[in-house]
Amino acid sequence: MKTKFDLNDFLDQTFFSLDIHTMLGDVEDFVEFSERNMEWQKYRELRRAEREFEEEDFDDPRIEAQYRDQTLEGVEYRFEVSLKQRVRYAALTALITTVEWCLISLKNRASFDFPKKPNSKNEAAYILSIFNDKMTLGLEAKIQFFENLVQARNCIVHAAGLLGSYRYESQLRQSLDTLHGMKVSSINFLGESIEIEQGFLESAIEDFRLWLPTLEKTALQHGHLRK
Repeated sequence: MKTKFDLNDFLDQTFFSLDIHTMLGDVEDFVEFSERNMEWQKYRELRRAEREFEEEDFDDPRIEAQYRDQTLEGVEYRFEVSLKQRVRYAALTALITTVEWCLISLKNRASFDFPKKPNSKNEAAYILSIFNDKMTLGLEAKIQFFENLVQARNCIVHAAGLLGSYRYESQLRQSLDTLHGMKVSSINFLGESIEIEQGFLESAIEDFRLWLPTLEKTALQHGHLRK
């Protein structure tokens, strides 16, 4: 999803805001390029398999049919499940990292001392909640959304996205129930896992793009950042 370019809006942006737009755009480009490339590679692999079927000479039609079915199922699983989910897992991790970089940079410029962070709280979500409280921004739903994404990211990083191997499985299931476009799925033969549906990451990136870049300007106006 590409945002329409507005010159006046662009010239009104701070360097912080432009950096965020660029980094979010990088993640978006990664998703779109990777998925387009996978579609092309899947097409090529199916064509290659079809040529192989034509060249092979099977004595038993049943063996030919079984070989054909297994080959096509393998191509389908590789491109529609294995590769696609790994790309989306990587993109979600990159998105969380981008938001963390942005918010930690704001904390380093804060004109006030942060209270001690609870051990259970993600650093970026904690920073955002402090700025939100100080400026009454009304970002509670945005913070909760981000924390739910972090919970999913943690499962991906620490348990390969498999719910049965994740220490906080029950909390994760609750988080996934609120994320329309991410769900518990059995498409992975290893067991129940996180499935990220097509379009979810682009939608999440667009949501961050709408409000995250303005945070610095608002904090400066309230005197909460050093210039």
